[in-house]
Amino acid sequence: MTAPKNGHPDDGLWAHYRGRFYALSLTGANRKVDHVTWFREIGLPDFGPEFDKILRGRMIWDRHFDYYVLTYYGLRQLPNQIYNLVTRRFNQRGAKVVERPASNYWA
Repeated sequence: MTAPKNGHPDDGLWAHYRGRFYALSLTGANRKVDHVTWFREIGLPDFGPEFDKILRGRMIWDRHFDYYVLTYYGLRQLPNQIYNLVTRRFNQRGAKVVERPASNYWA
């Protein structure tokens, strides 16, 4: 994972499925990758009922407000175990994290 000039890791996609945690840093080359494309590449279900069972989200650095926005889809509230996995992977400097369930504007 590379750190941009502001010292924070890149944005990323994450997923938790069948007891396993997956993470992908989003850099310039893959900035437009979505969960469907990523899942297809790593062998996770990319459509249907099994896709819907995957707890997934994004960790996005908000450069304007100087904090991370942790979005997720699949639950109303993110379990502490998953929150800790995501923040350890993407927030290694301990910056503020704002957590919110995702709306339907991304997959």
